[in-house]
Amino acid sequence: MLANNLLKQRQSVYILNGLTKQFSAAAAAEVKSSQRVADKSLGETLDNEWQYGKPYKSLPGPTKLQLVRGFLKGGEFHGKPFDIVIRECRQRYGDIYLLPGMFGLPTNLVTFNLADHEKVFRTEGSYPARPGFEVVAYYRLSRKNSMYTDEYMGVAGDGENWGKFRHMVNPVLMQPKNTKLYIEPLQAVNKEFIERIRHLRDPKTLEVPPTFLYDINRLSLESVAHIALDKRMGLLQNQPLSDESKAIFDNLFSFGDAIYELGVQPSIYKYIKTPAYKRFEKSMDIIYEICQKYVAETLERLEKNPPAEGEEKSILEKLLKIDRKMAIISAIDLLMGGVEITSTVLSAIFLCLAKNPAKQEKLRQEILTNVGRHEDFSIENMKNLPYLRACIKEALRIYPVIFGNVRISGRDLNLSGYQIPKGTNIFMASNMLLKEAKYFPKPLEFIPERWLRSIEPGMEEFSSKNINPFIFLPFGFGPRSCLGKRIVDMEMEITVANILRNFNMEYHYPTENAFRTYFMNTCVLPLKFKFSDLK
Repeated sequence: MLANNLLKQRQSVYILNGLTKQFSAAAAAEVKSSQRVADKSLGETLDNEWQYGKPYKSLPGPTKLQLVRGFLKGGEFHGKPFDIVIRECRQRYGDIYLLPGMFGLPTNLVTFNLADHEKVFRTEGSYPARPGFEVVAYYRLSRKNSMYTDEYMGVAGDGENWGKFRHMVNPVLMQPKNTKLYIEPLQAVNKEFIERIRHLRDPKTLEVPPTFLYDINRLSLESVAHIALDKRMGLLQNQPLSDESKAIFDNLFSFGDAIYELGVQPSIYKYIKTPAYKRFEKSMDIIYEICQKYVAETLERLEKNPPAEGEEKSILEKLLKIDRKMAIISAIDLLMGGVEITSTVLSAIFLCLAKNPAKQEKLRQEILTNVGRHEDFSIENMKNLPYLRACIKEALRIYPVIFGNVRISGRDLNLSGYQIPKGTNIFMASNMLLKEAKYFPKPLEFIPERWLRSIEPGMEEFSSKNINPFIFLPFGFGPRSCLGKRIVDMEMEITVANILRNFNMEYHYPTENAFRTYFMNTCVLPLKFKFSDLK
């Protein structure tokens, strides 16, 4: 913090003096020196805290035997979603406890304490270690004749090799200036989605079928595939799917289930290929082969018809120019991570807006005023949609994508009064606090205004200035934040805006227990939305 403040002060001084943006060697050395002082001070504070912590072995939690019995048929956790298991353990053991690892899986520390979360994030280092993808890493390294190596593991990687990989990808996928690359393909897909809604809905009731989530999944996959693979899959057209499109669609959604079945619940897949692992392996093989084929087709097309000088390249073309293996792995990671997340978030936003007509109309007026009824979306006209982004944030608060964030501790820490050694798997259950009145006034109400920078009269108690910065991290934190965040953000904004400038949305059914949590949240309601054309 000290170094960051000094850096900002130096920048301001140099700009005011009309100097260049480059710091002098002396200024840079001063910043580095201040950073070392700050790091040393923090380290000394944490070391001092450690001395007064209770032993790690004294942490509460179930035994290995209790946990195994709990997940077996007839056990207290059998068939229950992950969030229910975590909540029941919290009621029994408190805000910090251990879930013992079995069959080669590590023990996990679960904490609901936001002060703990901040310590973990602040000390995670340059290459944060994020557990939870062990099954993906195991699959990738055991796959024969594969491009996967320690240097090319994508989302499943760790350490310096992961850092190098991410450094190659970030300039294309994470830079705000590249957001314009997503707008045109997402608009094209969304226009098809509007027509699909008109085709699907009942001509009398104007309700779509209860299987509408299936169509939201189609939209998500079509959008992400268009960006990640530079390929239209035809998932929103009213005609039979190609074999390859159907294969990707049918196998992609096994990823979240596998993370829970093989990474959280007790599993012996590393010793014996269990049915759950075989399903996961088969699905990943299919996705791998099809993605590799599509990337090869793009390479062949580019060799025959290279883009003209100055012509804007697609995301895949930019990645291929850097590294072919990295491009394929990034495309697969985007599909695995982006599609299911986008479907979950869109389901949540649709439910919130359909059940809150006044908020929906307020958002619609913002969209019509700043974008228009039929105009194309652009970087410029989407800058002035703060209420749209506030609605998306509030929907993510009410229906978060996952339970929180996971890390491996980067150093010895005192968390909630206990000595937690370096290398401990830590589940930070921040998203399970999002509907507690302690952190959010009127937590069960959909109040997008709480996320606006400009506080509206009478809304002062909901100001986001009062929100703990470590409680709402829907796309993670720091260097290991979601790789597809900007794509998902743009897809959500364009989809919601396009829906509301074409339709009024209603939902006349209960919304209790709308989502079930395994590793990611999944909507389990029949989404029979009523879509009425705007006059």
